[in-house]
Order: sequence, then C-alpha cells, then structure tokens
Amino acid sequence: MVAGWQAVEGLERVERRQAGPDAMAVRGALELMDLFDALHGWPPPENEARRRDSELARSRWVRVRSFYQAHGQAAQQKNP
Repeated sequence: MVAGWQAVEGLERVERRQAGPDAMAVRGALELMDLFDALHGWPPPENEARRRDSELARSRWVRVRSFYQAHGQAAQQKNP
C-alpha cells in the first residue's frame, strides 16, 4: 500500500518538474522576496556588534598573515 502511494507521489513530482514553474508561484515568490526586503532590508544595517566582530576578524587575519610572512610561508585566506 505504501509503495503504491510513494510511486504515485514520485510520478507527480516528475510531472511537476517537467511542467516547469507556475507563473503564479514565481510571482508569489518574487512578492515574498520584496516583502522580506521591505521588512528587513539588505544588506542588514550596521550595528556595533557586527562592526566589532569584523574588526576582530580583520585584526586576527593580519596577525596570522604577518606570522606566516615572517616565517617565509604564504598564508591563504579561505573566503576572501
């Protein structure tokens, strides 16, 4: 019984993928994105905690980079 329902659901998923996106669904998603942007804004506003974290991360990176430069090795940043 369960296998039959799973097969039917699988076929429905395949049919939905082949049909492509529904225009109303796309419009709804875009409206939701606009609403989120209106409520929260992007990029998020700068606050003291985020600024302090950015400064700490920058100072740590400078300290690590200078250590490796002093020892003749190349430090590489993972996410520039």
